[in-house]
Amino acid sequence: MFPSGFSLEDDSTEARLLRKARDEYRVILKPIEVQRRTSQDPATWAESYTKLLAFNQTEYKRVLHLDSDSTVLQSMDELFLIEPAWIAMPRAYWLGFEGRVLSSQLLLLQPSGYEFDRVMKATTNAGDNDYDMDILNKLYQDSAMILPHKNYDLLTGEFRGDDHQKYLQDNQQGWDPDLVLKEAKYMHFSDWPLPKPWLAKPKAVDRSKPHCSPISTVNKTEDCRNQEIWVGAYTDFRRRRKDICDLDV
Repeated sequence: MFPSGFSLEDDSTEARLLRKARDEYRVILKPIEVQRRTSQDPATWAESYTKLLAFNQTEYKRVLHLDSDSTVLQSMDELFLIEPAWIAMPRAYWLGFEGRVLSSQLLLLQPSGYEFDRVMKATTNAGDNDYDMDILNKLYQDSAMILPHKNYDLLTGEFRGDDHQKYLQDNQQGWDPDLVLKEAKYMHFSDWPLPKPWLAKPKAVDRSKPHCSPISTVNKTEDCRNQEIWVGAYTDFRRRRKDICDLDV
């Protein structure tokens, strides 16, 4: 889906990339009207209702929606083979599990005219501070199938923090960044106030990178795995953006 205001025929960057997606990657292009909040909210999420149009893609049995500020680390084809559910989502683990808050960064759903109508009615009645994640929690908090966050909703910011209790839950093995990356299939760029990866300049990324942890004060050795993985995510994004889209950051 792409904004209907974009042309496929002109010389703009948007048109070039849409044609490339269609011709080289066999992407099916569908023009849509961007769903904007009625308020004058300038926030990053002001147009986030657009993702809810996925509920109306009824020509498909299942739709997997991935936020654009994320990166796929491994194939997730297995999600299309799990048992039927109107919607499957991970928990927003960084908020803690007491509130059972669902994360809308990855959505596996079964398109339905009935569910689409429910969602659209909820957006019409939404408050000024209600975004897509709030809408989906109000509708599906008690009925959504829960996907494991360790596989399907790792935040890049997790590698910058020192307290990993919310991510680990009751895991007694402790924090192992290599194992965390190995388990993850989908990672969301979330390092506020650092901009999203297509806007973050290399110098800003370098200033925001995680610190290394001292291993031995005697040998002056450090564990820099968190830093290497985090920097690697941004470096890989820049490389693929250049190789595939021919765009610099």
